[in-house]
Amino acid sequence: MNDKKITATAMDIANLIIVYANQIINRTGALTPIKLQKILYYVYVDCLVNKNTKLFDTPIEKWKFGPVVSSVYHNLKNYGVRHIAEPTSSYIFDDSEGTIVFKEIPFDPTCIDLDVEIKNSIEHKVAELINIDPFELVERTHKEKPWKEYESLILEGHKGLIYSDEELIEAFS
Repeated sequence: MNDKKITATAMDIANLIIVYANQIINRTGALTPIKLQKILYYVYVDCLVNKNTKLFDTPIEKWKFGPVVSSVYHNLKNYGVRHIAEPTSSYIFDDSEGTIVFKEIPFDPTCIDLDVEIKNSIEHKVAELINIDPFELVERTHKEKPWKEYESLILEGHKGLIYSDEELIEAFS
């Protein structure tokens, strides 16, 4: 594994995907939360396997509809089946001065410390997957060994099933 430590969060990478998806001029597919989850997964796998880079530390869980980063899901689930048109802001809550301050910080893609090669790889993967039907992407993940091996447990409703980097590397190398 690469010694370079990425300081991005899963939400940072998800927001970067949102930015890239919305820059695609000939995009025909909507970037719904379920499609974002699958693209986030494939971006993570691509960088892990082909760039020897772990993009974020947040676990990717094995859910009924494939891989999901829970924190990203909860941040964007209100979109339902609608297109995610803009990245999500973060917030700072401060009450240290005796006055409560709640400040919105808009997402800035230039603040993510990724080298150009990684950013290009992410952008390429987004362009490759954006026009694919989200449930076709779900079906694709269901056929892959890391999900397939746990299918019965997943469908029985077991929680906390995580994709390990080792199994992803083994399955996609």
